[in-house]
Amino acid sequence: MKYRIESDFACDCDTLIRVMFSKGISEKLLPLMKDMQEAETLAHEEQGGRITRRVRYRPVPMIKSLGPKKVDPRWMEFVEESEVEIRARKATYQNVPTTPGVARLLKNQGEIEFVPLGPGRSRRILSGELRIDFPVLGAIAERLIIGHAKRLVEAEAAALSSFIDGGGR
Repeated sequence: MKYRIESDFACDCDTLIRVMFSKGISEKLLPLMKDMQEAETLAHEEQGGRITRRVRYRPVPMIKSLGPKKVDPRWMEFVEESEVEIRARKATYQNVPTTPGVARLLKNQGEIEFVPLGPGRSRRILSGELRIDFPVLGAIAERLIIGHAKRLVEAEAAALSSFIDGGGR
């Protein structure tokens, strides 16, 4: 299932990219995001106008159980592997579940584009595709997960905006 999530920011694209891909930003935003339990930067490298990073996230589970079986919060955990080309104002990402059984079923990847909207304003366009390889229920699960992911991305955008507006504090 394809998706597209747009977020506007009161800063230019260069500032947005610099802050969004700064080392440790996920940990700094965590207290502002009620639906995210953990965030940990695993790798961060800047070289030649390109930033690559790996960040582990554990969202609050959107469901508590599947029938009689309790949902382990680690089933929701994933590692974002992303790379941004700073001058091109484009990034690519894939979100890889950390639980092997979930990783076999769920594939998620996409692009992020940063668009100037005028002086001191920009838009982040996050687009991608989520696939769950599970007959019949896969399409239903995709819609539920994308809805939850949209709320997480919107909360992250609000936290990022607040961080930028506060001068990075």
